Amino acid sequence: MPALLAPNRDILPLVGLRAFEIPTAVATPMVSSGVAQSTAKPRDEPDTIIVPAQKEGFERGFLGENAWWAIRIGGGMLPKIKYIAGYQTRPVQAITHVAPVARIEPYGEEGKYKVVFSEAAKEIAPIPFGDAPSGSMQGPRYTTYAKLMNAKTVKDFV
Repeated sequence: MPALLAPNRDILPLVGLRAFEIPTAVATPMVSSGVAQSTAKPRDEPDTIIVPAQKEGFERGFLGENAWWAIRIGGGMLPKIKYIAGYQTRPVQAITHVAPVARIEPYGEEGKYKVVFSEAAKEIAPIPFGDAPSGSMQGPRYTTYAKLMNAKTVKDFV
């Protein structure tokens, strides 16, 4: 931080400016080896977040930077998310990639988060939108990793 701003560093968060803060993880569901931390949970409890993405952002962020950001995630879900899946919007209209989550950090000033992957997203057999209800993938959705991997269409878990 520039010397000029150093005296103000402690009061900036009080007025809502967090631009000079280094993000700290609010959840770290995966260890570096890609193995989920052991926590007992019911089988049907969601552990995967599916995020919609347009082509350019998907290629640049999801595939290029191994991260996805500006996601609204309910506070109770933060420690539960172990995987992130990418739903590509038109023209693809399918979930095509999944990655394990290394950590989740605050992003911006509006209660959104950045999900950082523990490894590059892996391509999976496409899970098409199919006949899911209109609007089903306009925002993040939660499911279990097992349901996602067994789904034939988006309707199977929404």
